[in-house]
Amino acid sequence: MGLITPNGEVTNAGLLLCDQGVLRHSRVVCTHWKGKEKGEIDGDALDDQEFFGTSLIMLLNNAEAFIRNNSKNPWTVQGMRREEKSDYPFRAVREVLVNALIHRDYQNMGAEVHVDMYDDRMEISSPGGMMNGSRIQDLDLRMVPSMRRNEIISDIFGRLHYMDRRGSGIRRIINSYTYYKNKPIFYSNEYFFLVSLPNRGIASKIKDATEETQLTGEETQLTVENVHLEVLMTSIRQKCRNKFRTGTVDKFIKLLIIYEDKYPFNRQIVATQFEISENAASRLLKKAIDCGIVRKEKRGVYYFRVS
Repeated sequence: MGLITPNGEVTNAGLLLCDQGVLRHSRVVCTHWKGKEKGEIDGDALDDQEFFGTSLIMLLNNAEAFIRNNSKNPWTVQGMRREEKSDYPFRAVREVLVNALIHRDYQNMGAEVHVDMYDDRMEISSPGGMMNGSRIQDLDLRMVPSMRRNEIISDIFGRLHYMDRRGSGIRRIINSYTYYKNKPIFYSNEYFFLVSLPNRGIASKIKDATEETQLTGEETQLTVENVHLEVLMTSIRQKCRNKFRTGTVDKFIKLLIIYEDKYPFNRQIVATQFEISENAASRLLKKAIDCGIVRKEKRGVYYFRVS
């Protein structure tokens, strides 16, 4: 798979995907700013975190958790539908973050992926422009060719279902804003690539609310996925009965909504979600494993159990 050379040495792709995160420039810097621009208001950072020292998958999970925790209306599940009223649509956020991590220029040692949240938008930027030298703002977004700067990493993320190998990511991002006047903005030059996602919580709608109930093909898929998620939520509530406090169960459900049973998380994420220390998070995870709602894949990596 390209993670180890024939001589048994770990490749750069392998280093980027290992839990130890030995490549120091593989990091994500997240900031929630006051106002609509950096430095617009004194004491302008409401929250800021820098994630490094771990795998690309955990960087993705940590960045998603930061965005969700800093959204006034975070993505969630209500009934059988997900995220229609969220500030930032989960699928668009994941698509942009995945692209930023797997397509960035890792030869640029002094740069990192940035997530900047403002009152009216979120900007995600990564080092390295379009591989063919073009500028995405000059292209028809429906016709942008799929090009991979880091083929091995792209293949691994595709196998793990973090990305669509068919090159439909940009269309998915745009479709998340079908009913809004404010649209995502794509910009690139030779040095970096940037995507700006409008805050749907304050964006102007262009169609009435009744049209939101009409399911597109992709929304239908979301509904099917949410049926599965509802089953998982019921299973967790049953297994946790009389073993955890109601508030603790609710926090597990919130974590499940983000990671489902397909994506990994670690004790740092649990500590942030539950507002406890990492040692307390380790104890909580052990109890969750004993209850059968969480499984440990390997050291420091956890998943929710399917059954």
